Amino acid sequence: MNTYWNFPAAVGGMINSINNAGLETFRGNALDSLTREICQNSLDAVKDKDKPVLVEFKSFSTPINIFPKRYELIRDFKLCEQTWNGRNKKSENFIQEALTILGKNEMKFLRISDFNTKGLEGAKDGELGSPWSSLVKEAGSSNKEGDSGGSFGIGKSAPFLNSKLRTLFYSSFDITGYQSHIGVANIMSFKKNENQITLGNGYYTHNDNSSAIPGLLNLDEDFKRNETGTDIFVSAFDPKDDWEEEVKKSVLTNFFITVFTSKLVVKINDFEINNQNIGQLIYELEDNEDNRILKNYFSLLVSNKTIKIPYPSKVYSKEVQFEEGEAELFLLNGDDLNRRVLMTRKTGMRIFEQKNISGSISFTGLLMITGTKMNNIFKQMENPAHNEWTHERYEKEPKLAKKIYSELRKFIRDTVKNMLQEQITDEMDAVGLSDFLPNKDLSASSSASKTESLNSSIKAIITKQKEKETTKKTRKKGKETKDFEEQLAGEFGISPTGDQGGNGTGEHSSGGTEGAGATASSNNEMDQNQQGDKGDRKERKPSKNPVQMKQRYVCVDKNNGRYKFNIVPEKTLQRARLVFSVVGEQSDYDLPIKAASTDDGNVTIEKLNSNTVYLNSLAKNKSFVLNVEIDYSNYCVMEVELYEN
Repeated sequence: MNTYWNFPAAVGGMINSINNAGLETFRGNALDSLTREICQNSLDAVKDKDKPVLVEFKSFSTPINIFPKRYELIRDFKLCEQTWNGRNKKSENFIQEALTILGKNEMKFLRISDFNTKGLEGAKDGELGSPWSSLVKEAGSSNKEGDSGGSFGIGKSAPFLNSKLRTLFYSSFDITGYQSHIGVANIMSFKKNENQITLGNGYYTHNDNSSAIPGLLNLDEDFKRNETGTDIFVSAFDPKDDWEEEVKKSVLTNFFITVFTSKLVVKINDFEINNQNIGQLIYELEDNEDNRILKNYFSLLVSNKTIKIPYPSKVYSKEVQFEEGEAELFLLNGDDLNRRVLMTRKTGMRIFEQKNISGSISFTGLLMITGTKMNNIFKQMENPAHNEWTHERYEKEPKLAKKIYSELRKFIRDTVKNMLQEQITDEMDAVGLSDFLPNKDLSASSSASKTESLNSSIKAIITKQKEKETTKKTRKKGKETKDFEEQLAGEFGISPTGDQGGNGTGEHSSGGTEGAGATASSNNEMDQNQQGDKGDRKERKPSKNPVQMKQRYVCVDKNNGRYKFNIVPEKTLQRARLVFSVVGEQSDYDLPIKAASTDDGNVTIEKLNSNTVYLNSLAKNKSFVLNVEIDYSNYCVMEVELYEN
């Protein structure tokens, strides 16, 4: 059979450069996107639901002459070079690298194979809308319905990002017994002759219709397929980082539920991730914030104390109705948990985390949408990268989608508070309160009287350890109280109660009026009449990297927004600043500070500015208490970062 590279052309058609909207969706992390999309697609094509899907990632090198019709592809890249020379620098660079790779003696490949799957049905006839046509030939199209993970038809672009040639080969053994293969080069348009310019995609095929070639393709001499499934060969696979660790991390982070429930097994070269070792692999991860959050979620799966709450039945219209249990909320409370709920759908893949649920309850949660009707609604709210739900994406009835999503979020918040809220008694656990009280008070009274005096004012205790490794966070500015409350209300449905705080104006040292104010009855308040010494100091550029510290904070007066912080810096700082924010679901917001004071005679407060408190003379590993008054009269989860100024 005569096979060749076919680049369809058209007169007056669209001209495409190397930039591709589908590819750009996943550019942030190519290997993570590859892993997420591949595993989800394989789970959607499961053959026997009583057995796990196996996905294998295997790297190998092979002599360059095994590359199908390599000289034809070199010819086409040279036509690309003639077309784009001097017109698009990014395209020129890509073409030069591709020609260099195709001119070497050896090429690296990544083979991705799945098992217990149906293969690419429809390859024999190339029927429009079939799994084969949707994956190979159609743009922005998906035939997935109901319980499937994908719906945009964009995820198929992710593997191309991992090929320096933007070229893949698909080989399939489908459930009808038909075996086939085809190559796809997702590059750019080029001038084919005087009147025709190609559309950008080329196919390794056997006819001008770019049909699948009968028979399997095997570029890996150590592999032979004997059962249904699909093999994807990613050409010129040469990632800069340790790709095995990246894929492993992605599987543990995004599919730990699916692996734990024996729906998925992943092999990375000779290493296997399965339901027998998933727990050990997660608990052995390095100790950082992201991994601790993941460990919290996994603990929820294995704990016998986990509470399981079904989502109640809902009727929105004749067409949109949910039966009881179409979603389930799993909750676990305990010490030092992440106070988040991980949102997932039928496949069990991580989508995003809902935060800002409760600042006083230490818990972790998992929301899994399992019902077909509810899964289909939320699938249409999901973005192409599968990490966000937005009601505007439900094009049929966005207002209805907004109501459905709002009620789900309310269910989560209300359930957490109703099921896990600790009962208020005459006595309370005072662990950690010594950090906020002077020793003379502790020694002067009995433990019983101390506890009774605290019950009327202390509302919550939160313990946090700042991480050795920090990541850049998205923070939204909101200097005015009104802006801040609108941000909270819009993102979380939080409305302030009680008396409103002041506007945060007043004089303070170093000049300026923004965000100032002082708290009475303090041993070391800001002296509003003190002249700043800014002009006498040599200015230095403030640090952008947080300084590690330990901290605790308690709410002592919710209605007036008063909190006490106990802070222990891990570095001596002559000049420093504390930056306050409220933790949001998908970003953090600046937290307006009205006033600040400290009881430590060695620490002085220089000034306030919006959400920042500037301090002097902080000693390494020596704690001090900071009293702050925030411009918000309700509970909130606060984040504080320390910087050298």
